[in-house]
Amino acid sequence: MRIAITGLGTVCPSGADVPAVMAALWANRSSIQALAATPEYGLSSMACGVAPDDVALPGIAPHLVRGIDRCSLFSIASAQQALAQAEGAGALARGAMPLVWGCSMGGLGTLDEAYQDLITHAKRRVRPTTVPYAMPSAPAFHVAHHLGVRGPSTSLTVACASSALAIVQGCRLIASGEAAAVLVGGAESMMRPATRRAWQMSQAVCEAEAEHPEQSCRPFSQQRHGFAMGEGAACLVLEADDSARARGAEVLGWVRGWGHTTDAAHISQPDTAAQAEAMRRSLEHAGVAARDIAYLNAHGTATVAGDLSEGRAILDVFGHAHPGLPVSSTKAHHGHLIGAAGALEAIVTLEALRAGQLPGNPHSHPLAPELSELNVFDAPLALPRGGARLGMTNSFAFGGVNVALVLEAASS
Repeated sequence: MRIAITGLGTVCPSGADVPAVMAALWANRSSIQALAATPEYGLSSMACGVAPDDVALPGIAPHLVRGIDRCSLFSIASAQQALAQAEGAGALARGAMPLVWGCSMGGLGTLDEAYQDLITHAKRRVRPTTVPYAMPSAPAFHVAHHLGVRGPSTSLTVACASSALAIVQGCRLIASGEAAAVLVGGAESMMRPATRRAWQMSQAVCEAEAEHPEQSCRPFSQQRHGFAMGEGAACLVLEADDSARARGAEVLGWVRGWGHTTDAAHISQPDTAAQAEAMRRSLEHAGVAARDIAYLNAHGTATVAGDLSEGRAILDVFGHAHPGLPVSSTKAHHGHLIGAAGALEAIVTLEALRAGQLPGNPHSHPLAPELSELNVFDAPLALPRGGARLGMTNSFAFGGVNVALVLEAASS
């Protein structure tokens, strides 16, 4: 069963909507920047992708969203964009529409503000909205509340695979006949001192390059040294294909298949076999062969262990069947959006296939010797005209959760 995609929306470091993001990627323009060192917190300079502050929320009065976390603001904005596009041909039944939203850690800005008030500033009171605004389910609530999405709501918290799994769960609701359309996506915003310090202590994030901070994140490179934190949200409207066509909606593409596995090996060290199995299952579920995939948007965080494991998994699945498969990780451009990463990268994959123009993986060469067989390309790459419009995107998470999606693009 093909699940139609009829709406897309995002706010992320590369731009405040989908066209802006894709323009930045096709221009090979990285949005990674250096966040200054904060010695009082033990923070050294850090490479990050920071989303725009001036988030547009048409039709929502500013006082109605005052005080809610950036994570929730980004969520509302991306969902507004996706719904506006999907409803161009007519309104969806928002009163019955399910919502599946991924978020790894919730409103960390809200939580950090409370800690600062209580511990650093010795205040006796914290905001009474601290707990509900900080919960990982808060972004889903704010989307539902402000946009009138009143069907069953589900919040998924599976680290970097959260919003990819939200797409899978949305597809399952449609495939089972429980819903005609589902709003899916995810959000994250972790740019707070305690969280940044924790990531630095994990040695998973990269420090900012002194002269060229935009080049700090180098997926699959021999010189890779960790990921750049990112923030933002991304949203898709999924519909049963016959429902979308009956509405006269523009179908942007389809979710053709998915694979979902668990490492059950280590909470932070990846398992190559389980990652490869997720990709194989997605191909099998989609009913396509490895050679049919025109582009693979890799999880590609630029960590030493993560890239090595994923690269080996890609070669295991595609190495003999499709040795020239184009591979890139757009985290080199926008950073790692954690809970929003899967949805953002699904959007990027779909839009790249629709346009026939693939985003590059800048600063990747020379590749790590163990990954030299991968066809990782630095600059944007044009797909052959009339070629396949099938792509795969990977999301691999702490906790050993692996999700691979197979997407098919409609003609743009």
